[in-house]
Amino acid sequence: MQHTRSRLLAVLAACALALPAACSSGSSSGAGSKTVLHWSWLSASDAKVWGQMIDAFNSAHKGGVQIQPETIADYNQYKTKVVAGVATGHAPDFGWNTAGQQSQWVKDGVIVPLDDLAKQANLDLTDFDSRALESSRSKKDGKLYMVPMDAMTMAMEINVPLAKKAGLDPQKPPTTNEEFLRWAKAMTVGQGGKISTSGFLMTGDGPQPSVVWAMVAAQMGFQRVDSNLKNVCVNKDAGVQAMQWVLNLFDTEHVSTRDVTDRYKAFSTNQGGIFWTGPWTISGNLDAKVDFVSVPIPQIGPQAHNYYELGGLEVYKQKDESRYKATVDAIKWLSDNSFLWTTKGRGASVRPSILNRPDYTTAGYPSDVRQAFITGLKSADLASVPVTTTDDFEVYSGTSFVSQQVAATVAGKQTASNFITTICAKWQEDLAKESQ
Repeated sequence: MQHTRSRLLAVLAACALALPAACSSGSSSGAGSKTVLHWSWLSASDAKVWGQMIDAFNSAHKGGVQIQPETIADYNQYKTKVVAGVATGHAPDFGWNTAGQQSQWVKDGVIVPLDDLAKQANLDLTDFDSRALESSRSKKDGKLYMVPMDAMTMAMEINVPLAKKAGLDPQKPPTTNEEFLRWAKAMTVGQGGKISTSGFLMTGDGPQPSVVWAMVAAQMGFQRVDSNLKNVCVNKDAGVQAMQWVLNLFDTEHVSTRDVTDRYKAFSTNQGGIFWTGPWTISGNLDAKVDFVSVPIPQIGPQAHNYYELGGLEVYKQKDESRYKATVDAIKWLSDNSFLWTTKGRGASVRPSILNRPDYTTAGYPSDVRQAFITGLKSADLASVPVTTTDDFEVYSGTSFVSQQVAATVAGKQTASNFITTICAKWQEDLAKESQ
């Protein structure tokens, strides 16, 4: 498999350098007529379970179509290579993506609509959560461009020994801003102005301060865009207030430190008492033997809002369109048999037939570390903005425009007010280009 991947990447590199001899035949045909090529950027503990899903498909289809998986862990490289592959006729058959982030690929014809293909494969689209299905459709033409596989939100993980040491009861977690700050202060350990254990685990840059700001801002009434995708920064004051709340964690409340660089390692080594994160951390925490529970994110503001991420499978444009049938048949099987994926892989199932199974809530990881990520979906609506400039709006990212501006603010390079002014101007400019 490593040889195949190296060959494929070499072909794409040659194509990128405009060497036509390397681009004379499709990579899919090179993989064999009974093989569909699948690319994924899943690389954390969820990748292990996704690999089990692929293995299960291949075992169930011995002598028939087989899925050949390839991992490109760097998401930016993944996107570049997919686009190059489609342009040169060397695209994988299908891959993983996040709903709301495909607008540019829809516009450029990188991915293909799936309504008719799903019908031909007898994929029961009525057995999907309506929000998940709607989020997988393009806002431009209403067509389905992704088969959703799981829905994720965030929960609050509490280090049980640290909570008990601070005299707190993990079975009665904080639910309000006042309670949350009291807990964070009680669990913070430090000396001489140096924090060794953050009551609330944060970082000075990267995805963490960005997504925390976004969730708190939404709870306080801030919206990145309105429902019509015409205006940005609804209730700017709430956005400023939320950013000041984040800054106060470091500078006023003294429950967080900018010195943390690896948030996952910090939590697994008892350097953080409370951690707002997603279900992708469960496996790693358990492997590290962390004694923790997962509970709902406290309501810092007057409204209940949470991060929302919908993962799924998309089909890439092929010169040989006859390949689509085998590809969508494979996707149907993976969706129909996603019980394992949605109990031990990543997020919750988006199919009622799976969610309603009597063993769904007891399967996979223990309920005290998993259930909050399922119930939390009720208030999860902070999703990717479905425009061609979606990366500029992305809050759970370490490289997006907004996350870079959050990092600059946390570093003291601009005020909370300047932060909002900067991001709002950029976002409005993006939407103006969208309508051109």
